[in-house]
This record gives sequence, C-alpha cells and structure tokens, in this order.
Amino acid sequence: MGKKESRYRRNDELIKIVGENVRKYRKLKGLTIAELSYISGIATNQIGSYERGEVDTNITMLSLIAKHVGVKTAQLLEGE
Repeated sequence: MGKKESRYRRNDELIKIVGENVRKYRKLKGLTIAELSYISGIATNQIGSYERGEVDTNITMLSLIAKHVGVKTAQLLEGE
C-alpha cells in the first residue's frame, strides 16, 4: 500500500508569508520579540518560530499578534 495522504496539507509558502509579515509589522510597530511576547502572552520562542516560518499557527494566535502589532488579521496573510 502507498502512503496515505492527509486531507490537511501544510502550506509552507503561506506559513513563510505569515512569518515575514509578523516580523515586518512587529518591527514597524517598534517592538522586539520579547516585547511582543510580553504584551501578547505568547512565548518568545513561539513568535520566533512563526517569524522563521518553522511552525504553522492558528487563527487565534494570528488575531492576537495582529492586535498587538496594530494590523488586521488578514494583513498577516497577504503576500506581496
């Protein structure tokens, strides 16, 4: 038997775009990862992992990050 395919596929391109946007908007807001971590309650290593595109995130975390960097959640999903 062949490898069973999951109906849920990881979208590495989108994960990378989200990470780049988190970093961009965090820096535009003048925040360090540590500061964003403190105000959002998200661990610094988790934010770093998002920014590097290493891990997928969920809509709750995206909306929390968006709130603290001053953008709409949808803006974190937009590619250039």
